[in-house]
Amino acid sequence: MGFYKLIYNIFSYPFGWLIFLFYTIFQKNYLMAVIVLAILVKLVLLPTSINQQKSQAKTKRMQARINKIKSKYTDPQEQQQAIQDFYSKEGFGSMSTGCGALLIQMPVIMGLYGAIYMPLTYILRLNRYGDGLVDTLSTAVEKYVESSRTSRWMEIPILNHIDELKADLGDKFPDTAYNALTDFAAHFRAGPFNFGDIPGQVWHDQKMIIIIPVLAFAAAMLTSIYSLIRSRRMNADMSNMATMGCMLMFMPFMSLWLSWSFPVGIGIYWAVNSVLSFIQMIVLDKLYTPEKVIAQVLVDETNVRRSKELVVKQSVR
Repeated sequence: MGFYKLIYNIFSYPFGWLIFLFYTIFQKNYLMAVIVLAILVKLVLLPTSINQQKSQAKTKRMQARINKIKSKYTDPQEQQQAIQDFYSKEGFGSMSTGCGALLIQMPVIMGLYGAIYMPLTYILRLNRYGDGLVDTLSTAVEKYVESSRTSRWMEIPILNHIDELKADLGDKFPDTAYNALTDFAAHFRAGPFNFGDIPGQVWHDQKMIIIIPVLAFAAAMLTSIYSLIRSRRMNADMSNMATMGCMLMFMPFMSLWLSWSFPVGIGIYWAVNSVLSFIQMIVLDKLYTPEKVIAQVLVDETNVRRSKELVVKQSVR
């Protein structure tokens, strides 16, 4: 087993199992399966998002100390380094910003990519009908596929040549596997689009598929702009940091590239994820305002200070 195959097995089998579970629950609706998966991932990462929200709110309280640093250091490089050291000391870094959230999402994208681009292995688990069946079908389907439109994975083209493969392979392609694959292929879609189609490869023949990358880009840009506006409202200086530039410029174009170069299922997931992120930020803005967060910080600091004073008094006695 190669290294990349091992990595995909680690990440893609769990996501393939989840997609198949949701697919079954929602009566073979893969679009709903991907949407529910995106919601589930958001819920799992919710504690990280709440910590990020609180961290951004706390920057408003630290503004006075940042201004002192700026007054102390006139050299721009020394000033920037001192501010970065201050943020590090206070627990601020890329993992508490949008770029950190993006890094956390990458294993999800890798797992989802493998599950959608190799669905017979990770979602349908077709090898349960016969050892090496997926490899057998992948080899047999090569003669039906244009080399310019394929990659080293042949599982998606198999879905378009099931009957031909049955005729070619005979008993090597069991009837149980044939029936399961036929039913699977009929539902492996999002409206008019096949989940495994790559917009960058098929847009000449399917013009409407361009809407997937456009929606993914627009949703990510909306989320990034709102995040920048929110950060400026909380703290003008914080919003000028390089990490916020990463949030504004990198994520939308990353979304565009992912949804253009990867299967449609990835683009749909990324667009849904961006919309959920936008909704989540609005809700968290209402629940964790800077005033509420700062008030809680002051209470916590007071409790810590009193605990330390009590320990000192007891030690003196």
